[in-house]
Amino acid sequence: MASRIDTDRSLGALLGLAVGDALGAPVEGLGAAEIRERHGTLAEMAGGGRLGLRPGQGTDDTEMAICLARALIASGGFDARATLAEYLAWYRGEPVGIGRTVAGVLERVDGGASAADAAREQHEASGGLSAGNGALMRTTPIAIAFAGNDRGLRDATLEDAAITHYDPLAGKAALLHNQVISWVLTRGPSTPLEELRDASWLDERIEDVVVPASAGLRDQAERRAVEDGAFVLASLAMGLAAYFSAESFEEGLVWAVNTGGDTDTNGAVAGAMLGARFGAGGIPERWLAALERRADLETLHEHLAKLA
Repeated sequence: MASRIDTDRSLGALLGLAVGDALGAPVEGLGAAEIRERHGTLAEMAGGGRLGLRPGQGTDDTEMAICLARALIASGGFDARATLAEYLAWYRGEPVGIGRTVAGVLERVDGGASAADAAREQHEASGGLSAGNGALMRTTPIAIAFAGNDRGLRDATLEDAAITHYDPLAGKAALLHNQVISWVLTRGPSTPLEELRDASWLDERIEDVVVPASAGLRDQAERRAVEDGAFVLASLAMGLAAYFSAESFEEGLVWAVNTGGDTDTNGAVAGAMLGARFGAGGIPERWLAALERRADLETLHEHLAKLA
């Protein structure tokens, strides 16, 4: 039976996430000028960086997406307990590059707190700064599994985000990311522009990101990447600006990574959106050949596509 989603685009979204993570991770935290000084234009899998990565090795962005995909497949849909169990098992393995918010929540849960209490406590301990990009970076498997199922997509995305991120803005940003990918997989790459032509239905903070990005403008996204670090709207802005303005997967991702800032997550978010737009066939083979998790992601994708 033929799939009701475009499986080249859905595979592109999942692989694109991991490619963007691996390309951007070695320069995480650097500014554009520092990246130019060290790499010229970073367009190859370099490895190294503050985490001492191997070329093609991903970070928490890729690994949490894999955890989420496994939970979706094992449960036949979204199950918060199964998802949290996957995240905890990963956390206990001393993961590479885990973010502060996610680490704080999972540490509390591992110590016996409920997920809801842990997320609230981490939010309070951070001074209310829990609208980070840790839920956005991992959310793409939900976009694939629930493509075309608007209610299921919404519920799963928001529930997953709330496991680790108390601020609802984190979930709202992840939801728009997944809606964009779902539209592309079921109705084609021109659909996001049609759906977002009038963005007044969105949270006004997200609308402020969507309007310039959908017009193909990159300057606001670049500014956010520099000034806002791991804030969820910075990564969402980079992903949307790349989607609406890129000439190719490679051109868009190279721009996103070389802008600087939280480059692994900006790369992962932009890579997922660009992968959906251009498909797996649009991702340079030299990047895919270096990607350590390629085989795992391709296998997981087969099962996620069946869920859709």
